[in-house]
Amino acid sequence: MKRNFYVTLFLSVLMMVPQASMAGATGHSQVRAFYGDKKDNTVVVIDVKRMQLIKKVATEGLMPYPVDRAGYLDKVYAITRGSSSMDVIDASTLENLGLLNLNHKPRSGESYNSRLGLALIAGADKPLTSVIDVVNDSVVAEAGKDVLTTQTRDNGGSISSGHPAWLTKDRFVVIDRANRLIQLWGIEKIQQAGSLDYDWEVFLLDEMATPTAVHHMLHRDTAMLPKWEKRTFYALAEGKSSSENGGTIAPAILELRLTARDRLMLVDQMSLPGDASEMSSHHADFHPDGQHIYVGSSEGNLFVLDRINKVVVSTIETGLGTGHTRFVAARNLAIVTNHHDTFVTVINTEKHRKIKDIVVSGSKINGEILQSHTNFVSPDSNFYYAFASDNGTFFELNLQKLKLNRTLYTGGVPVQGSFLNWDDFSHSAASSSTGM
Repeated sequence: MKRNFYVTLFLSVLMMVPQASMAGATGHSQVRAFYGDKKDNTVVVIDVKRMQLIKKVATEGLMPYPVDRAGYLDKVYAITRGSSSMDVIDASTLENLGLLNLNHKPRSGESYNSRLGLALIAGADKPLTSVIDVVNDSVVAEAGKDVLTTQTRDNGGSISSGHPAWLTKDRFVVIDRANRLIQLWGIEKIQQAGSLDYDWEVFLLDEMATPTAVHHMLHRDTAMLPKWEKRTFYALAEGKSSSENGGTIAPAILELRLTARDRLMLVDQMSLPGDASEMSSHHADFHPDGQHIYVGSSEGNLFVLDRINKVVVSTIETGLGTGHTRFVAARNLAIVTNHHDTFVTVINTEKHRKIKDIVVSGSKINGEILQSHTNFVSPDSNFYYAFASDNGTFFELNLQKLKLNRTLYTGGVPVQGSFLNWDDFSHSAASSSTGM
């Protein structure tokens, strides 16, 4: 009995150690990167610190694009956009464990609900989301419309769904891009009579029209926000550059409100300035101060929006296909991905001004984006990692000297994935990203 007590006491103390402290103590010595390579139908696995290729894991499904972690477990899902399934890969042994079959082709699955142990997998060919039990690798429910669609009116490509997102512990959205809709869904655990087993039930609560197709709901830390502010959300509308069928529409940040009666309301929108026929917005990110939003646009500008005063406070010249912004709060820096250019752009986040461009890629040779959706910053904030996707080269930036440090050629066209910290097997949103 005493032995069990002390073992329990030790484990309890260990669980109380903050994950960030553990990660900081170990640095990034055991970080692995997992990227999907749709050209070679593999998952590319890299030892980040050593800048070494560990393995290329062949997928059964076709066109692996994102690779998303299965909750907080030691496995990943290869999101194969060319098949109605996902490959389940053991992140430790790198064994392909087989397929998780779906009723749609998957788009992405980065949204995980730790309270329920459920992940959302959005549909690439249908505005349909599968709810996944990540322990058992099983589909427990579906939400949305079980119908094939192709988005053709607006910017952002033909994929049916936007990225999946949980709004609260038991409310999530399905973004229907082709029909310009956001659906609000609820989920509930139903205990089976006379049994310890249970089922999951999903139910449609509301549906809201959007000005154009929506790419994603913006992620922000709501832990310290007042209760009323926790029910305010922001989404990126991608815009419409074609003059046909109603004319052009500029990309915009949409401010949404989830009411106590489970209604999703469009409260306001902040449209980007400029010629809408030349613009398309792919991604938007919250500044660490919670007030400003960095929004990239394809013509080569980054717009800094003040969400409170509803104004653009800065327009920064970046590169073609401006997309993701990675904030490095400890250094007051942001690294901006330019998907169709050879350089990243470094921003001073205190003054919202450009510092410099850093060349990270050669010219396009494989017809793929030049820079990956996914990136990572080491816990000590000294290094930034991403792929020069079209060139098949993983790279490291020195954030002290703001220059290219090391590169690793893997071949293929790895575009999107996840970074897993092996020392404590925890995912830190402050230092890693699945991208979108």
